[in-house]
This record gives sequence, C-alpha cells and structure tokens, in this order.
Amino acid sequence: MLLLLIGTGLGLTPARAQAPLFLVNQDTEVRAISFRFMDHQTFEVEQLRAQMATSAPGLWDRVKERLPLLSAKPYPFSPIELQKDVVRLRRFYQRNGFLFPSIDYPASQLDTTSNTIHIIFRIEEGPPLIIQDVGFFGPDGRYAIEAFQGPVRDRWIRFRDRIALQTGTRYTEADRLRIQDRVLSWMQEQGFAFARIETEVDIDSTYNTVDLRFHLDPGPMGIITEIDIEGNETVSSRVVTRELPFRVGDRFSSRALAEGQRQLFNLNLFRVALTEVPPQPRDSTVAVRIRLREARPRLITLQGGYGPDVGFNAEGQWTHRNFGGGARNLTATLLAETGLAADTTTEGQTPARYRGTVSLRQPYLFTSKLTGVIGPFGEAARVPRLGESTWIQNLNTLEFGLETTVFYDLLPFRTISLRHAISRAIQAGQAAVVDSDVLQTRDLYNKSILTLNATLGAVNDFLNPRRGVLVRPLFEAAGGFLLPGVAPGIQYQKASLELTGYLPLTRRSVLAARLFAGRVWPRGASRNQDAAPYENRFDPVRFYAGGGNDVRGWGFQQIGEVVFTSATVDTTGDGSLTATVQPEEVGGLAKLAGNLELRLPVPGLGRAWQIGTFLDAGYVYNDDLFNLADLRYGTGLGIRYQTPIGYLRLDLGFKLNPALRDLVSFEQLYLYRNDLLPEADLDKRFMRRFRLHLSIGQVF
Repeated sequence: MLLLLIGTGLGLTPARAQAPLFLVNQDTEVRAISFRFMDHQTFEVEQLRAQMATSAPGLWDRVKERLPLLSAKPYPFSPIELQKDVVRLRRFYQRNGFLFPSIDYPASQLDTTSNTIHIIFRIEEGPPLIIQDVGFFGPDGRYAIEAFQGPVRDRWIRFRDRIALQTGTRYTEADRLRIQDRVLSWMQEQGFAFARIETEVDIDSTYNTVDLRFHLDPGPMGIITEIDIEGNETVSSRVVTRELPFRVGDRFSSRALAEGQRQLFNLNLFRVALTEVPPQPRDSTVAVRIRLREARPRLITLQGGYGPDVGFNAEGQWTHRNFGGGARNLTATLLAETGLAADTTTEGQTPARYRGTVSLRQPYLFTSKLTGVIGPFGEAARVPRLGESTWIQNLNTLEFGLETTVFYDLLPFRTISLRHAISRAIQAGQAAVVDSDVLQTRDLYNKSILTLNATLGAVNDFLNPRRGVLVRPLFEAAGGFLLPGVAPGIQYQKASLELTGYLPLTRRSVLAARLFAGRVWPRGASRNQDAAPYENRFDPVRFYAGGGNDVRGWGFQQIGEVVFTSATVDTTGDGSLTATVQPEEVGGLAKLAGNLELRLPVPGLGRAWQIGTFLDAGYVYNDDLFNLADLRYGTGLGIRYQTPIGYLRLDLGFKLNPALRDLVSFEQLYLYRNDLLPEADLDKRFMRRFRLHLSIGQVF
C-alpha cells in the first residue's frame, strides 16, 4: 500500500543518487513543502499550508538543529496524510470558486542520505466561477422588497445595495455564507425575531458562472412580551433588568439583545451571560430568556510585566464583585513599578512608583451607560530628575488624595470619561549637609485636577486592530476646583489629540500610523516655569519624547533639552578634565510626534510571529509654535511574538538625525557646554545611534 500511494503521486528525482521507491519508509521525515503554480496564484502560501495536516520545519526548527542542548521537533512523512492533504487543498479551491483545480506533487524530491523528503505541490487553479446574477426574493417568489413596508423597506434598499455581491466577481462559499448571515441578522435587528433565509446556488460548469438566489422569509414583526431570568442567585433580577436596553412591550431587536449581553458581562458578576430567544410559536409575541451563571463574589488577581519606562512591575488586586448589593464592585489595588532594568538616562537612579488604591465602582448612575468610581489613593515615587533624597529607597515624592471618575459608554470600547483628583503632594528637594546634619527640603502643595478624555472611532478588533481609525482627545485643567479658601499649588490647562489609523495591505500585513500633538498652558504663578518650586511641580505635567512606545531610536524621554542639576569637575593625572554630572530631561510644554509602522508576517515562523519596520518622528517644544525642522527622526526593525498577555516586542531603533547630546556622554557634553572641552576632542560614537527596546504589547 505504501509503494502504491507513493508511486501514484510522487515522482522522485535524484538527490545525490537515484532514490529507489522502497527507500521511502516510516522513518522518512519532511524537509520542506513548496508550491508551484502553473497558471496563476490566488492565495498566499500560508493560506494553503493552513489547510494541510502535513507540516515541515520552520526557521526556528532549523536554528534549534544547530544549537547545543536543543532538539528539533520531528516532522514524520505520511503518504496517506499527503493524499488527504491533496483532497483538502482541492476542496479549499472549490469552496473559493475554482471548480476543477489540478493538484499533485510529481516533482517532490527524496534525499536518501538524510532520509528526508521535499514535497513540491504543483497547482493549476483553472478558471474561476464568476457571479452572473444575484437576487433577493420573498417567500411568495416576488422580489424581497415586497415583503417590507414603510421605513423598513427604505432601510432594506440601503442595506441590500451595500452588501450585495457584485456581478463579474469570483464566487466563494464564504461570501455566500457571509451575505446569508448578514441578511438574517439584519431582519432580526429590524424586529423579525423568527426570520429565515435559504440560498439557491445555480452553477453552470460549462461557462463557469453562478446565479445566486436568496429566499427571505421575515415572518411577523415581534414584540417582547416576556423576559425570563435564570441562574441568578445573589444578584437580584432588578439589577439584571436595569442593565438591559429593552423592556417588555419593546419591538424585538437582536442588536438590543447582544448589547444587553455585553452590558451584563461588563458588570463583572457573571461567568455566563446569554440573551436568547428559546423555541416558541412563530407569531408576533417574543419571549426572551436571560441565562446567567454567577462568578465567585470575591476575586484575587496578580500580574506582572515589563515596560521600558517603568522596568519590571507587579500588581495585585482584591475585588468584591457585589459589595452591598446593586452590582457594586469594591477593589483594593497595590501597584509596584520597581524601575529595575528601566530605560533611564539619569546615572545612579531609576524611576520607581508604589501606589495603593481603594475604589468603589457603581455601574448604574441613572442609566446603564453611566458608571461612577470613587476612592482614596496614596502614592510614593522616585523621580530621577528630582535628585536624591533621605527618604527610604530614595523616594522623593508622596501624594495622597481622592479620585472620582464617571464613564459614559458610547459604544463598545468607546467611552467618554470625566475624572477629578484632589490631593496633597509632597516633593523632597536636594539633600544638603549643614553642620554635619543631613537636611531634606520639602515642597508641600495642593492639587485639584479635572480631566476629560474620550476614545472615539471604530476598528475591526480593539485588541489587535487591522482596519479603522481611533481618535483620543484629552483636556485637563488644574486649579482651585473644590479647594475653597485654599490656594492651589499648581495651575494649568492641557490639551492633546492622538489619531491612530490601521490599513490592511494583505491578509496578514497591516500599515499602522499614529499622530500626536499636545500643549500645556501654565496659569497664575505657575507661568514662571524656571522658578522653584514650579519647575519641579510641572515635571509630571510636561510632555516628553523618546522611548519604546514613542520615537524608538531614543531611550525613554531622551529627546529634547537636558540640563545638569549638579556637576563636579576634576583633573586626572594626565591633566585632562573629567566631570561627574546629574542630568535632567526637562521635556517641554508642547509635543508633536508621529509613527508609521509596517507589520508583516515572519516567513517560516507561524502566525504568532510578526516583523515591524518603522519610521518615527517627534520633538518637545517650549515655544508657542511647532518648528518642524526640530523633529528628530528614527527608523528601525522589530520582531514580535504573540503571547496570551499580548505581543512580546523587541525593537532596534536607529537615530537618523541625532543631536550632539545623543552621540557623546553627558560628562563630555557638560564640559563642552562650559567651554572646558573643544568639539574636536568629543568622543562621538556611531553606536550611540542605536537603541534596543524590549516591551510587552504593540506600540499603538
């Protein structure tokens, strides 16, 4: 049987010597799989490989073969499975509009030295099926438009013209099923709860044409007469029904049922939440069933990660899902951003932040679309630009206060939020030694900040978008809000706008782009940005550029002006000067930045791998006007691997137009700025143009 199967489809060509058929045995392994297209190629090779059970080693397998202590995965060759693959490929082509594809593998090669086989498929697609006519008909055989009346008829015309398959294009079963499902969904959205649809496909194999007939049976318009809730034990039925966007007496809509299911899931109370129409008589009354399974009332979560700006971090949460009833969530959170391995330029210090919060979330404020969150918080941080302190772990900022936020859901994943934070902040100044005593200066001030932001637009997938546009505006104001009789310690207005777009180029490649612009307007005493203490107070408010999620040729916040908060100059034994400096990235009151990234599949590494090539630009300004000539440009290449928690990303950036500060050490920069080192003696290093970033998640 083995020889017969091989002999019928496998023409063996010499590999070091003529390979006898009996040498193909159960130990033969697949070395490679290739495709040769005789007429034209409609599908990508990866699409064809996805139809097959037989597989071949990829790039990573070949790397493991050459590394010690690693063993490559075996890829056994099965003639029977290969024959099944031919059938699978043939059916794939037929489902996609090619009636008579020719698929075989006569040029496959057997290497008797390594007992491996290179399978070479020869594919001749043949002429495709072309759509000749598409029609929509009602249950009585007349055109479907006759089945609808009034405004529904007008909506049907617009919907039909938008989704109908175009005559003259290639027919595929996937397109037929897509149209069928969309028409059925449309009828159910219009109120026809028991709508039906059947499809008639008339294929003329002589002329390779196909006529499609969609037969619609809307049935009666449905009115919801009953809502039955099952499975709720500790959550009251009143809480469930208030989240639903439909009531008894409303016209049935499948869209409303789907929205109700999403809102029930968003309560974070249920493991299962289904809205469905159970079997019932096909008349104008509709009974809706809500099936629920409650989650455990208390939940503890732990998670960790790495980001170039914060280093390794960890977060723990304790949540009571139904605190006091009413679907309220009480959550206590501890966050630690350790700064370990963070991308920072300040020598001897890394950023760190420790934050604790207790928040109460009320999911229903007059409407199911409005949610409120309130709770106290406390935070301690180490900000390198503020210098060293005598506090524990060199922490130099403390803040505690109360946050209140309301969210309004426009659409799934698209929200408007209004947040107010009132707090007391303490910053530690430089430690000084006076009469043998270490003194620590402190800056105490009050903050009251109101923030309005939104996420607008639409993309095909909010977790891994490939098509669409997102708009993220932000406006923020700080002043004396809710601080009667107390002078605010910081006053400003801040606005920014981020535009992100995604355009698919092929089935697995996408072009992504982002544009960001922002501006801060200090008010009152805060206008004097160079005077203490306002310069330090505005450090977290100002804009910064550079880093693994920004302009990737630079390190975190390394684009823009740098100043030296302290410096010591010494003379070495040979008479040259050295400096010990404390640099500070000062950022700017305005920022303009943009990113362009092409995301491509990695040949031979499977769908989890992705390559990104990018061009980034950005700068921070203190002038009223953006000067495009100041923009810093970076380009580079990165590789991503998709994990359950997001993409693990490694990017190598290259500075196209670095400034002097980007090519020399901070010590030399300080000496040069103070005329202590001539430019000819500066050690400008080409390797400083490169920057490596390791992160989790896509850039945008």
